[in-house]
Amino acid sequence: MSRSSNLPWQRIVTIYVLVQFAEIFGVAMIYAYLPLALEGAGVPLSDIATVSGAATAGIFIVGAPQVPIWLAIAELRSRRLVIVRSGLIALVALIAFAFAQEAWQLIGATLALGFWLGNTGVMLATIREVSPEHARTRSIALFSAAAPMGFALGPLLAGAMIDGLGLSLAAPIMVAALFNAALIVANIVAIPDVRPHYPPTGGVLEVARRGLAEVFADRRIRAGYLVLGLAIAGERMLRPVFPLRIAEVVIGPSITGIAEPLAAPGVAGAVGLLTGLSALGGALAAPLLATRLVPRIGIPRVMAVGFAAAALAAGAMIAVSTAFGLALSNTLLAAASALLQAMVFTWLANSVTERRRTAALSLSLFPLYAGAVVGPLISSGATLIGTPRAGDALALTPVFLGSVLLLTLGLLAVRRLPAGDRNAR
Repeated sequence: MSRSSNLPWQRIVTIYVLVQFAEIFGVAMIYAYLPLALEGAGVPLSDIATVSGAATAGIFIVGAPQVPIWLAIAELRSRRLVIVRSGLIALVALIAFAFAQEAWQLIGATLALGFWLGNTGVMLATIREVSPEHARTRSIALFSAAAPMGFALGPLLAGAMIDGLGLSLAAPIMVAALFNAALIVANIVAIPDVRPHYPPTGGVLEVARRGLAEVFADRRIRAGYLVLGLAIAGERMLRPVFPLRIAEVVIGPSITGIAEPLAAPGVAGAVGLLTGLSALGGALAAPLLATRLVPRIGIPRVMAVGFAAAALAAGAMIAVSTAFGLALSNTLLAAASALLQAMVFTWLANSVTERRRTAALSLSLFPLYAGAVVGPLISSGATLIGTPRAGDALALTPVFLGSVLLLTLGLLAVRRLPAGDRNAR
């Protein structure tokens, strides 16, 4: 008898998808509107890209070292405990950000999100275990799409509430906080605490160390992690500066002569609209592309297509001069990013041995976090070497070119996948 036959697997998958969506829904608002919030707190325009990039990278610098510890606790003690803990921290960080008045408070609330990390891999491993074979790929794809959907709808709601209703950023942030609170309750009362197929033995630190050693000793896992890390780094490079690029296009060359350009009429709404609609289009397109392409050309070739499309999109963003062009480019980037993440997770779920699969999926947060650190840090540094030019008054060109380079390296990383798995479906 399969494990899913005596577990409410559909309810578990549904709630985990909603948990992933709800947490990213709130975090996406912080990503999209941190530059505007920093400007409102008095940070000079010339410093906003650097501060924003460092703060968003800091989330993952804080969170990454915790991942193996929380994985060990989840496998030894309780997966529910780890998932609920993350939800509570996200709730507190969102409320702190909503009520922040000073730049240091905004940065502190953003960095506090680092303690939220550590539940995605646990939920992903559980979904893989409880889903019946016929629904496994679809369940993983739905879970993978939840984060891009959150990144889409969070900024859309924030933009509508700020520009459409005249509310402050605190209002949509609090909506996200309430959504997270509801999912914390659902996790406790609506689904069981699923135990692993093969529970580890030993203490927390021993299990954490052993999990890391086994995962990074596996060539298949290392190759998949490299692909994921480059995909995330290339895409995350652009998030701290994308609101600034939107403002450049919306306001035009006069942006450097305005005291608070990010607070100019229409900018907040444009940030929400362009960020949200693009991410939504990408999130909807990725599962469709995966369904159609994987059976025809295999997972590694789909990864290569994803990297090529993402590099093209990143390069186009600095070349286009209209909001529509930015929207199209960002939609292509969002679709490619969501597709790449889904492909790596599916590849790991299908190609890694059962004994290492849970750890491989859970610790896939390491390359994801590494990419989320490296990308914004490179972005933060690249903003210091740019030179203003026609069409790019804020000198953001080096950031976009750096993203193109990282995504191009991703094509080479796909070729490092073990030869036996090159035709994986």
